[in-house]
Amino acid sequence: MKNVVGYMDILYLPVLDIEETIKWYQEKLGFHWNGICFDLGKGPAIMLVTVDSEEDVKLTYKTDHWEGKNYEMHLLSFKSDNIEETYKTLKERGVSVSELKTYDENRKNFRFYDLNGNRFDVWQPIP
Repeated sequence: MKNVVGYMDILYLPVLDIEETIKWYQEKLGFHWNGICFDLGKGPAIMLVTVDSEEDVKLTYKTDHWEGKNYEMHLLSFKSDNIEETYKTLKERGVSVSELKTYDENRKNFRFYDLNGNRFDVWQPIP
């Protein structure tokens, strides 16, 4: 059957303060703000949407089918071409990161949080 919706184009990211978030993503992740969104060149653009409370900033859900019972699963992953360098850079820039781990001997991952509390995953396949 033919895909009827095309591809993923935009991710609407919930944030508490757009200006602070733009600055954080520029300084910590090196993203470029084009006045409307972060255009990463590949994959969906990231648009920022202001929410009313911290409870509305949530890109995770609970699952028992990933890393144990009630695992807080991320909704969004970034792929890195050099995960060790990415990990080191984010730590040096003061980003809250988890431990860098190898999974199933085929990928490396770590998680990080932005200033709004959004949780993301970074991964790299192991050839």
